[in-house]
Amino acid sequence: MLFPMPSDQDVMVAILIFLRVSALMILIPVLGHKLVPQPVKMGLILMITFLLYPIVSQNVVPIKPEPLTFVLLAVQEMLFAGVLALVANLIFATVQFAGQVMSFQMGMAIANVFDPATSAQGAIIAQFVSVLAMLLWLDSGAHHAFLLALADSFRVLPIGQPWSFQGWGLLNDAAAQMFELGVRLMAPVLLLLFFVNVALGLAARAVPQIQVFFVSFPITLSVGLITLSLSLPAVISLTNDAFASLGQQLPSMMRALSGG
Repeated sequence: MLFPMPSDQDVMVAILIFLRVSALMILIPVLGHKLVPQPVKMGLILMITFLLYPIVSQNVVPIKPEPLTFVLLAVQEMLFAGVLALVANLIFATVQFAGQVMSFQMGMAIANVFDPATSAQGAIIAQFVSVLAMLLWLDSGAHHAFLLALADSFRVLPIGQPWSFQGWGLLNDAAAQMFELGVRLMAPVLLLLFFVNVALGLAARAVPQIQVFFVSFPITLSVGLITLSLSLPAVISLTNDAFASLGQQLPSMMRALSGG
């Protein structure tokens, strides 16, 4: 028995589902990392699209077979996936920024290593906390939260439904929370190094014979590394809580974008 030929409506719906799934899988952390082989990404995208199509296609409003309309819907699907992925990427950017600042304050600004994710040089401490964040991402099940949100997104915000501007307010709130997270992550190291630099400045004024430039580097490096190692439990707890909160942030973001 021959399978019936798909209609234009079926093809357009399948392409739009594929665009939303592929954009999200490419943009989210860890799964979209450059070191993940392309065949693995493509296989995962095709599998998810194949599983979602029979469910999603039943509730899609008929799409006008016009090129401009289809292009606008395609852009909307990719932008929607990008907004969801941005919520998670904000956490990784915050962790990496905190590592950059801590590394700079320790005097390790020159000691950079190659970052395969961005194809650029990055601070050693930033690389360390980025790898730690990837492990916490998997441990907290944040990737599961994204897969569940992706499946639920076609119900909350079906293909072709216009967006609401309420979602942008939640995105601004998420960015503000990430700024607070960054300050809390690097606060122990920066606060202690501040007092160390003040003490070195006072010592330089009291005893000008001391070569503060040569003495400060091993002191700030040692104090910074010791403080970072002692504060690692707090760093792990804060980052893990940020990833765990994605389970509530993503549904709220989708409802806000749908106007609900």
